[in-house]
Amino acid sequence: PCIVRIRKGTAASQFSATQVETLNFSNLSKYVSENSFAIEKSALDDKGWSLVNKQSQNLLNKLRKAGIPLGEYVKGKIYRGITTGLNEAFVIDDMTRKQLISEDSTSKELLRPFLFGKDIKRYEPPKSNKYLIFVRRGVNIKNFSAIEKYLLTSKDRLMPRPKHYEGTNWKGRKPGAYKWYEIQDTTVYYLEFEKPKIMLPDISLRGNFIFDSEGYYCVNTAYIIGNADKYLLGILNSQLVTFIYKGMASTYRGGYLRFIQQYLEKIPIRPIDFNNPSEKAIHDKLVTLVDRMLELHKKKNSL
Repeated sequence: PCIVRIRKGTAASQFSATQVETLNFSNLSKYVSENSFAIEKSALDDKGWSLVNKQSQNLLNKLRKAGIPLGEYVKGKIYRGITTGLNEAFVIDDMTRKQLISEDSTSKELLRPFLFGKDIKRYEPPKSNKYLIFVRRGVNIKNFSAIEKYLLTSKDRLMPRPKHYEGTNWKGRKPGAYKWYEIQDTTVYYLEFEKPKIMLPDISLRGNFIFDSEGYYCVNTAYIIGNADKYLLGILNSQLVTFIYKGMASTYRGGYLRFIQQYLEKIPIRPIDFNNPSEKAIHDKLVTLVDRMLELHKKKNSL
C-alpha cells in the first residue's frame, strides 16, 4: 500500500518519501518527519518508480547501466507456471500416478513432475511427489481412458462457463475455448518446461532461484526462465540482485518480495565478453562456485 499526501502550491523539483518499516509508533506524521528522504522527480522512470534515497538511487542507476535487462539477456524467455483452473483435479500424488499408469500405460504420456512455489528453494534440487495431468489443447482424451475416467469425477467443476451464462452459481471454471478435460490456459510455451532451465517462486524473502534439468513443470505462482546459464543463476541468487529488486518492487508484509515478470525482466545482468580473458575468468569462477553450491545442496538433501 502507498499513502500519497499532496497539497496545493508551486510544484517543486523533489518531494519526500518514507518507507514505513514498523507500525510501532503513535504518530504517523512524526514518524514520516523523522524517517523521510528526498526524491528527485527527474529520477522517476515512466516505467516504474524506485522510492529510495539518493545514495541508493545513484547506486541502482550505476548497476543498471553496467548490465542489460534480464528479459533481453534471456531473449524474452520468462514464463509463468501452469494455470489449470482446478489444481484439485489436475495435480495428483505419486500413488494416483501409479494407479493411472497401471490402468492404462499410455497415461504416462500426460503426466509431468510438478512443483508448487513452496517446493522451490534456493540452489536446492527440485523435489516433489506431485504430478500434473497435462492435458493441453488438442489432446484426444479418448486415447487416455484412465485419465478420462479420473477427470470425469470432477467434470462439473471442470466445465468452462458458457459465455452468455447469467447465473451466479456456476460450479465450473471461467469461460474459455478449452474443453472440460483440458487445462485452462493454452501454455503454448510448454516445451520450455522440459528443457534445462532456471525456476523461481513468485513470493520470497530474497532471490530464490534453482536449476532444473529434469523437466519439472510448476504452478502459476512460480516462473521459469528458459536459460540453463549457471553464471546467470549465480547472479540472480546474489544479495546484490535482491538489493536491486527491492529498489524496483514493493515489499509485502513480513518483508516478502513479489517476483513478477514486469520487474524480473528489468533486473540488470552483466554480460560477459568471452574474448576478454579476465571477464571469462570471472565467469568461469562464478560457474564453479554455483556448481559447488548445487552439489552441496544435493548432498544435504540426500542425508
